[in-house]
Amino acid sequence: MEKWLRTLFVLLLAMSIISSGVALLPRMRAENTHNMVDGALSYADLKNMAQERQTTVEEVARLFEEKAKVNAVLYKEESLKDLADDGRIFIANRQQMMLLGWRENLPFNGGETYIVTADADVKERVKHHLTEKLGGEKMALLPERNGFYAIALDMRPSLVEGIGVGFDRENVAKLENMGFHSVFMLKDWPNVNERGIRFAIKDLTLTGKNISAVLFEKKQVLGYPEYLPVLAEEMNRYRLTLGQVEFYNQRGFDKLATLLDQRVIRMHSVTDEEMQTIEPQELVDRLTLAARERNIRILFLKFLPASDVERRFEINAGYMEKVVTRLKTAGLQLEAGNGTIPRPFEPFHHSPILLFLIGLGPLAGGMLFLEKLGIKRTSILAGLTAIGVLGLALAFFAFPLLARKMVALASVIVFPTLSIICLVPRQALKPWQAVLRMSQMTVFSLMGALMVSGVLADTSFMLKLQQFSGVKVAYLFPVLFVACAFFILYGEGTPGERLKKLMDQPVLVKYLLLAAALAVVGIVYLTRTGNEGAVGVSALELKFRALLDRALGVRPRTKEFLIGHPLMLVLLCLGYRDHRYLPILILASIGQVSMVNTFAHIHTPFIISFVRSINGLILGTMAGLVLIAVFRLCRCLEKRWQDG
Repeated sequence: MEKWLRTLFVLLLAMSIISSGVALLPRMRAENTHNMVDGALSYADLKNMAQERQTTVEEVARLFEEKAKVNAVLYKEESLKDLADDGRIFIANRQQMMLLGWRENLPFNGGETYIVTADADVKERVKHHLTEKLGGEKMALLPERNGFYAIALDMRPSLVEGIGVGFDRENVAKLENMGFHSVFMLKDWPNVNERGIRFAIKDLTLTGKNISAVLFEKKQVLGYPEYLPVLAEEMNRYRLTLGQVEFYNQRGFDKLATLLDQRVIRMHSVTDEEMQTIEPQELVDRLTLAARERNIRILFLKFLPASDVERRFEINAGYMEKVVTRLKTAGLQLEAGNGTIPRPFEPFHHSPILLFLIGLGPLAGGMLFLEKLGIKRTSILAGLTAIGVLGLALAFFAFPLLARKMVALASVIVFPTLSIICLVPRQALKPWQAVLRMSQMTVFSLMGALMVSGVLADTSFMLKLQQFSGVKVAYLFPVLFVACAFFILYGEGTPGERLKKLMDQPVLVKYLLLAAALAVVGIVYLTRTGNEGAVGVSALELKFRALLDRALGVRPRTKEFLIGHPLMLVLLCLGYRDHRYLPILILASIGQVSMVNTFAHIHTPFIISFVRSINGLILGTMAGLVLIAVFRLCRCLEKRWQDG
């Protein structure tokens, strides 16, 4: 390769690095200012505890505010069944109504449902919701009888009980006046319509003034699919924020978020089943981690079970206090009042030209990789570069989202691969030289991390409305490329001759066992990648992770500091002398590959990913030096035993 082409590749890398930094700055500014968090109690839990303690909901909320400094309440829309359970209404069928004395002029033709109440305000509330949501033709009012009001609904009781009838405005107002923010969860109803949606959202805004987010109870958002534009129009009218429950996928959510210009805030909730068995400290660790490392800004603080009411308060207020304290230590704020409501990210976008310049980095890195493999003719490399530049430009013009994901995937594959190929020597290095060499390797690999962080710097990726694509490929291909490259570059004869020689050799049992062991490691390695790996995490490992989190602030990846980095340091001290060292090389590559892939989690703040990588490098280096010392001691003892 001629000098001018190499210089061009260096210039392309420099432009990509600078462009990545420019693209990354708005994201880091958004992450640094996105520091308000809501710790939301369940209104149902407060209500139950108030009943057990024979006091008011406001008094219980005040105790939690004083003890744990929580600042929000999550309300699930009350259904007709909820009102019946509270004794505010009675749900009856035709036969029961006749027994109660309503015998004449009952509407409809049988099978209908009757809602009876002695509270005129409840009657008006229920009537208003049913009229707006279901239509007046489905409902009829019966004459008042002995101080009771009755509403007939032309639906079976099984369908009626789950219909939402809004929120208790008086109770919401009392808690908001105490400084609590409100998180509302809306119910669906049969045959959702435009009129009902407009009414439900307006009713919501008349109920609460300090609204952090609006959630939807079902597996699909309200009005999906036909009435999503209507829902978005009403939420935009009142500037309501859409709540995104982590790990709970709802049909229509992404489309609604787009219609709201990504006015979304993320919430973490532990399932009711998990709350029955989870330990308080584990719960604290989980909630803290969600807010600090995954841009979660509403924590749903459910109650842990306990044997009696006083113990229930102490246990729950205690764990909540620990969560709030640790979040404040991490620089996050949980404050009550109108001016402290968590706000969604302000949307920001980058020009296609800036993203195109970032894409030139992995393209140049790929050409250097081909040159390292032996393709040195300038005409070939220059031609491939020209084709790549043209293809990249067309991709960003025609398919911008796909182009961004392709550039991100190329970045996490090319740079760790290239850094290992270029910097792993044949000759052995001294320990201090090995540490220096691995630091250089890390810096080179992190160029790919910077590029993936820059090209995916967008609120849609920060909110996980869009995600990095090709996680398994990003972990597998660099390791395969490194193994293939070293097989091609090292050894006697041509690569074809070496392959033929390898295929002609007899297979020994020890090599079969080694291959099986590497295959198992590879399967575990791939299935444990991503946020939802197929291989479960043991209780012991979870405790170890939590210990590292508390000790270091940000936990490094286990496969980096316990496997990849230590073995890379050992390999650098030994040198890659021949293919007997290939298994060590494969395992050692995991450290650099995993480190770069850490930055593909765009919903994790950039600074957290960076600190995680540095912690992994430091611990991995220390573990590697210990491993080298043990290895040398064993070699020394072996030599003495052979001599003696």
